[in-house]
Amino acid sequence: MKILYGIQCTGNGHITRSIDLVKELKKHAEVDVLTSGSHSEVSLPFAVKFPLKGLSYYFGKHGSFDLLKTAFRNNAVRFLRELRSVPVGEYNMVISDFEPLTAWSAKRKTIYSVSLSNQASLTYKDVPKPSAIRPLSKWFIRSFCGTNQRYGLFYKKYNNSLFYPPIREEVRSLKPSVENYNVVYLPFYGDNRILETLSLFPKEHWVVFSKHTKHAYQQHNVEVLPISNDAFLHALQNCKGVISSAGFGTTSEALYLKKKLLVIPMKNQYEQQCNAYALEQFGVTRLSTLRPTVAESIQTWLDSETVPDVAFENENRKIVHRILTDYISYFETRRTKLPE
Repeated sequence: MKILYGIQCTGNGHITRSIDLVKELKKHAEVDVLTSGSHSEVSLPFAVKFPLKGLSYYFGKHGSFDLLKTAFRNNAVRFLRELRSVPVGEYNMVISDFEPLTAWSAKRKTIYSVSLSNQASLTYKDVPKPSAIRPLSKWFIRSFCGTNQRYGLFYKKYNNSLFYPPIREEVRSLKPSVENYNVVYLPFYGDNRILETLSLFPKEHWVVFSKHTKHAYQQHNVEVLPISNDAFLHALQNCKGVISSAGFGTTSEALYLKKKLLVIPMKNQYEQQCNAYALEQFGVTRLSTLRPTVAESIQTWLDSETVPDVAFENENRKIVHRILTDYISYFETRRTKLPE
């Protein structure tokens, strides 16, 4: 059996959660990997057969996307050329972690396809979502990577098609401690905005991971580092708290390591708004922006010792078993011979 696994590389979360899932799939099938998108810093520990551009958004410095950069760096003609180039007909199944080239290629060639992502969980009605979500956002999250089957990754199981976050082995093997500093990862804010706000807490030690610098530097009580997987894991392991976006990967790993968590979701980003809404129900502090006006809320969080009591079972084997079992059932119910 041959599987094509598509990974969206805008940000790092899709990559980190795919690492162990691909390893588990390789125990049962021949797996090739396609990546698309950009703006990630974590590398995959196995070969990527199809490294493509696809579609991507780019982080800004004021809490949202950089619309101009996103518009100019995406190319519709290139995307269509890449779409036609994917040899999806050579595979029995396509698995897409919110990666459009694999999903759309499979649909175009009527190859059995699977969505496996945090975004897929948001297509289910029983997953909690804030009321102020635009209908266009809901349509986009459902249509961007349409597939035959959907399996959602989420913090809590609201139905039997949802699974706990896949926590990579690198994180599961950590032995967390609590040292006197907080980690900050807000890739859609510029360093100046972050430093302006954190400078209001001179008694705190902050370690900021920034997408907007290539060199480490320090300003008073704030240490700013370029993003590095090893450095981030070390900082995450030993910090007392985390301020981050509401991206699924970082928040899941912080919760798994029992770290106090404050999230600031990216503006106009459907997934992060939904994640933040769900996390708030677990006791995670949610803010709508980062600026000096929210200093009181940040201080309340700093003074709190509340850590959400969340446990994520390792379900990689269960996820893979479910995907393969449903693949067989799909063809049996249609009385169709399985593709060879």
